[in-house]
Amino acid sequence: MSQLRYAGVAKDLMEGIASGKYPVGSLLPTEFELCELYEVSRHTVRAAITQLQSQGLVSRRKRVGTRVEASAPKGGYSQSLASVTDLVHLAETQVRSIQSVHHFVADIAQAKRLGLEPGEHYFCVSSIRVDQENLRAPLCWTDVYAQDIYAEVIELAEKHPDELIAALIEQHFGRHIDVVDQQVRAVLLSAEISKSLNAEAGSPGLNILRQYRDEEGALMVVSETTHPQDRFTLVSQMRRERNSTS
Repeated sequence: MSQLRYAGVAKDLMEGIASGKYPVGSLLPTEFELCELYEVSRHTVRAAITQLQSQGLVSRRKRVGTRVEASAPKGGYSQSLASVTDLVHLAETQVRSIQSVHHFVADIAQAKRLGLEPGEHYFCVSSIRVDQENLRAPLCWTDVYAQDIYAEVIELAEKHPDELIAALIEQHFGRHIDVVDQQVRAVLLSAEISKSLNAEAGSPGLNILRQYRDEEGALMVVSETTHPQDRFTLVSQMRRERNSTS
């Protein structure tokens, strides 16, 4: 499988930072310059920069640019999903119960946390997911974010509670999800989420932020899911890359 365009750009920039081509404290080339350099779209460049930013390598400031903050990623492994199919299958084993829907304009804080574009119009579908064999202990609380141009999918999400909203957008709008970026962190359950999930407020939980992108790296959907610690285990497998011999 050929490497995704934005991942290739991110890898090359990471190597440039590590080698000192872009030293700590310096600015990376502008988005326009990177588009010309790599012959890719603005979406692809932005996705690549977002990947560097999530690893603590760079920071972005309006009217300043992208500043190099570190020569190596911050500690720990960066994990990726095995396949989008795995997520779709997970959704099929659960049922979504929509709790609320709201429309909003992304502010700077939301844009930074979720990867959205500040000033753009979005909707958020908040729901709980339950396993039909244990309705008293919901598995998670999920907020799904997408641009208002996809708002027709809200009705579809109500009609098809066992399908991912991202998958419904693919089907209804003819889009294609090529990659899902995933970030996992430990959290304490808020009072609102705890009440909805029949869990103890302030108890440990697992927060998973997923960004669904097309082949150009353009963001299509963002989901933020929070699980009580005793209702979800994330398992992954890593393999050592092997050099092929001819």
